[in-house]
Amino acid sequence: MYLSKQNFIKRKLEILQETNLHSTAKSFEESVGILVNSDEFSDFGFLKNLALTLAPDAPVQILAYSKNARDFNVENVEGFSNSDFKLWGAVKSANLIDFTAKPFRFLISYYQRENVFLDFLKASSQAAFKIGFQQGVSDRFQDLTIQTHPDQTEVFKTEIIKYLKIVNRID
Repeated sequence: MYLSKQNFIKRKLEILQETNLHSTAKSFEESVGILVNSDEFSDFGFLKNLALTLAPDAPVQILAYSKNARDFNVENVEGFSNSDFKLWGAVKSANLIDFTAKPFRFLISYYQRENVFLDFLKASSQAAFKIGFQQGVSDRFQDLTIQTHPDQTEVFKTEIIKYLKIVNRID
């Protein structure tokens, strides 16, 4: 039998879905967390501006996944890869553990292709409100799902603002 981190993490996600543990913070910090697949999208400036539009003056923390571990020379962007997870799917990086434990006001998942590492962090996050693209299985862990493509940045931004105003999450 072939063992891989991805298979173990997929199983953990299935368990989270079966038990319907959609964890959200009862109270939150005035901050925004962003999960992004840097192999798909790397306009971190857009992501920071989007976060500041949703929560002006709030600190922004970006976790950027890449298949190959690399450092990002951008302020508030931390990189991670498969190597930040143990064989059985447990998170071994303190940065990732701290990120999921932080009660963000908003968590934006800016990736469209299925990625078990990003999906697991999203599902484990204590964020008060989770936003992302339509992906199928991991949509269950989001409060707001936008059906567009990551390259359509302005459409994504406009739709988020529109719906967050409707549900009284922003003014």
